[in-house]
Amino acid sequence: MTRNLNIGDAKGRNSQVVFTGKTAKPLIKYLTAEGEGVKNTKLLKSTIENSFQFLMQKHGDPNAIAESIINGDPEINLQLTGRFITTAGRLYVDSNFNPVFRVKKIEKVYGPDGVLKEERVPKETFANILGELPIKHSGKIFPKKDIYNKFVFTKKYQLRHVNGLTYDFLFEMAKELHEKDALMLIGAGAKGIEPIVFQDGGKPYRAFLEGRIKDNTYLLIVHLSNLELKAIS
Repeated sequence: MTRNLNIGDAKGRNSQVVFTGKTAKPLIKYLTAEGEGVKNTKLLKSTIENSFQFLMQKHGDPNAIAESIINGDPEINLQLTGRFITTAGRLYVDSNFNPVFRVKKIEKVYGPDGVLKEERVPKETFANILGELPIKHSGKIFPKKDIYNKFVFTKKYQLRHVNGLTYDFLFEMAKELHEKDALMLIGAGAKGIEPIVFQDGGKPYRAFLEGRIKDNTYLLIVHLSNLELKAIS
C-alpha cells in the first residue's frame, strides 16, 4: 500500500511523493510429506482459568498446582483448547482477572544500563508527514560506516516519484547522497530535526535518508529508528 509524504530538499523546494514498504518474501517454503503447501493459523492455547497465574491465585502454591494436575486437568480446557481463532480483540483485566474498562497507560523510560529512569504518561502524538511544513533535510550528514553503529533501524520505506517533475526532484536527492556515501537526518519542524510520526497515536521515529543511483535510475530509502545505541558509563 502506498501513502503520501510531503518532503523538502536542501534548496527549500518541497513536493508530495509516495512511499511504500517492502515485505521480504520468505526464503524457505514449508510442505507436507505429500508435497502440499502449508499456512499459519491461530489456535486457542488456553483460557484465563487454565493459566499459571490463575491457578496460583486459586491454589496458592506450586506444589498444590502440581497435585491438582495429577488429579485432573486444570491446565487445559478440553472444550476450547485447539479451536481456530478468526478474530480477536484485546481485553485488559485486573489482578483478579476481572475485565477493566478504564486503563491508565504508563510509559517507562530506561537508561543505557537498564535502570528505570522515569515513569510518565505517554505523550499524545499526531501525524506530521503531510503538514504545512514538509519533512525536510536537517543538513546533518552521517557516513554509512558510522551510523549503523549508533542506531537500531526498525523500519524502512522507499520513496517514489509520481511524475516527471518529482522524478528529477528525488533523483537529485539520491545523487547527492550516493556521491557522499552517507545518510542524512530528515525530520519535521523548521529545522528538520524533530521526529516523524506517520499516523495519529503512532510512534515518533528519527529518519535517515539513503540514496543510490545507477545510470538514470535511483533508489531513495527512509530508514527509521527509535533506539539509539549508547555506551554504558
